[in-house]
Amino acid sequence: MGRNPGAVRRLMGAAALALAAVPSSQTARLYDDNPAHLWNRLHAALFVRVASDGREYGGDRVDPLLWVGSTYLLEGAAHDQGVRLLNEFVDAHAEQFIHDPLKRAILQRDLWTLFDWLNGDHTPYQRPDLTPEVIRQSTDELRAPLATVISRLALTPEEIRALPDNYASATRATMLPPDLLASDGRWVSVGRPDGPVAVAHVRDSGPGKNSVFLVLIRLPGARSDTLRYLEALRSFSGPLWRHDETLPAGMQDYPNPQLPRLPVGTRVALVRRALLIDSAGRITATRLTEQVQLRAYQMISPMTAREFADAQRVDESMFERAGQLFEEFSLSRAALFGGRMGGLLQLAALNRFFITFSSQGVDVFDVRRTHQPNAPTELGWDPARAKFICKDCHAPPGVYSFNSFMPFRLVRAGGGQAARLAEISLAEAERTAIAWKEQRADWVTLQSLLRH
Repeated sequence: MGRNPGAVRRLMGAAALALAAVPSSQTARLYDDNPAHLWNRLHAALFVRVASDGREYGGDRVDPLLWVGSTYLLEGAAHDQGVRLLNEFVDAHAEQFIHDPLKRAILQRDLWTLFDWLNGDHTPYQRPDLTPEVIRQSTDELRAPLATVISRLALTPEEIRALPDNYASATRATMLPPDLLASDGRWVSVGRPDGPVAVAHVRDSGPGKNSVFLVLIRLPGARSDTLRYLEALRSFSGPLWRHDETLPAGMQDYPNPQLPRLPVGTRVALVRRALLIDSAGRITATRLTEQVQLRAYQMISPMTAREFADAQRVDESMFERAGQLFEEFSLSRAALFGGRMGGLLQLAALNRFFITFSSQGVDVFDVRRTHQPNAPTELGWDPARAKFICKDCHAPPGVYSFNSFMPFRLVRAGGGQAARLAEISLAEAERTAIAWKEQRADWVTLQSLLRH
């Protein structure tokens, strides 16, 4: 019996797409031992980026490898495959394939992050540009099935409350401070009256908008010493900046040296915890820790115009000049599902580090793919150098690097207001984050789709 050539081509094409969707890296068995499991294929299609040499990246990062100007998922085979797998997930009711609340929570969290990226700005960094019409059509084709899957993965409030406290588990296997989140310990959680405390971490253009950020500080001595220091900052009535026209150009404006000084030995922490959408469609805080950044001040120089200028100079010694020790732990899904170290691994465990914070930089995968002249010779950073990136915003000495109080890159010289930081409970921080999220356009858009 003869064969229909067109049918054969369609069959071969479908088989090729199915084969391409099967992840081939360590993420192949992230959700199930079968690499062809739909959850694994969906995760790989949406989050794994493939370099020109065939190497895979991004399969187990806390944030997706997507930038403001990324064309990935907005055009071509990646877009078509993402739409196809999302619709396959919807049609097959694949949310019923896995009942583990932790895995359902993590997949929902990841897809929500992707939804917000789609709903954000797509100012092109690369060429050729995508037209607004293409971007609008592509996002519409992805958003509807994304919202359906997000809704179907939702846990009940009781299931969310029962999710593990992975930070507590991590302290038993790592050097993370076990008393960091204790309500009456030496670490003090701080907040501000006008919204989330970690302003730069919840900007419109980057990841982190679906998280609760906790900023904690611990001075040497007792908890009362830290509380007195915060009161001294709130009571400071002088200007934030000084202007001295006798100094060379570029050094005439610098932070006021009279701010209350942090003592050597002070430690600061940033803890990021996941928000989820529950079965009633409400934003809900969880105990799932996504990231922990720790900084310890070993040396604090007096603030001068020269010190401020030197702090912003980028070179190999910049973190040493800051007098700080830095460490970061980031969520690994594989480690979390496997019960290893609470899923919180040091950056050194990553194969490469990419700058996606606040969507800085360009999409290096797009640049390499289009063979542009400014394409980097290698992708990402060595994880050991990742601390230099954080140093860029926490460069000045002492309190001047405590951006929750005075983010020097966001406050214009000669103006702006320092935050009136005060102790805040974990519950208050969660309420603030949820209230802030509920006012955002991306949440309003998602809510309208969740109702359908």
